[in-house]
Amino acid sequence: MVNEKVGRAANPGKRTRLPAAERRAQILAVARDLFVTQGFEQASMRRIADAAGITPTAIYDHFADKEALLTAIAADFFDGLVAAMTVPPDAATDPLGLLRQLMINYVRYGLAHPNEYRLVFMTSLSRFVPTLGHRGLPCSGVVPEEVAQKTVKAMQSFGILQTGIERLVAAGLLRADDPEGFADSVWAMGHGIVSLVITKGDSNFTPIDRWIDTSIGILMDGMRPR
Repeated sequence: MVNEKVGRAANPGKRTRLPAAERRAQILAVARDLFVTQGFEQASMRRIADAAGITPTAIYDHFADKEALLTAIAADFFDGLVAAMTVPPDAATDPLGLLRQLMINYVRYGLAHPNEYRLVFMTSLSRFVPTLGHRGLPCSGVVPEEVAQKTVKAMQSFGILQTGIERLVAAGLLRADDPEGFADSVWAMGHGIVSLVITKGDSNFTPIDRWIDTSIGILMDGMRPR
């Protein structure tokens, strides 16, 4: 269901003029909810405009099409994710503690933004590859500027995790043979927790912090120097 506060703006008899930045944020919030509840294909630009309380033509002053909306949602999501994963250097005194905090922050941020997380990491659309280029842009082909910007943000968030892995390698706590594979494995662990809780609810699962500690411990056992 579209957010009630946002939905109130959809009164065609009384349209509220908002500053451009507020209108953009409102349109994105409406689009995000409709993409999740109705599906990307069914949520037309007209439906999004109606729910936002603006004319169908006015929405194009802000976004060219649904793909632009989806890309903007992803870019804003990654901005917040990077901020959440940017742990101050003194927040953890050891590399393992830092990795733990990174993943706790990742999971908490994902659970605090379930609709955005679904669209970015749990959606498969031919026009939008959610995990495109978390290590870099494709080697060939033309990449639209807005997709390139989103990819840079995805690279930043993954880069924070990979740096945490590299610190563990430098400290001799992990093998040095596959740091990228280790980073992918830790990310998969965090993603698994977020996606399970989003889809199944959190009532039957281990408390998040303990779940992360257990998962990291299991991963560390497989990544330690032999």
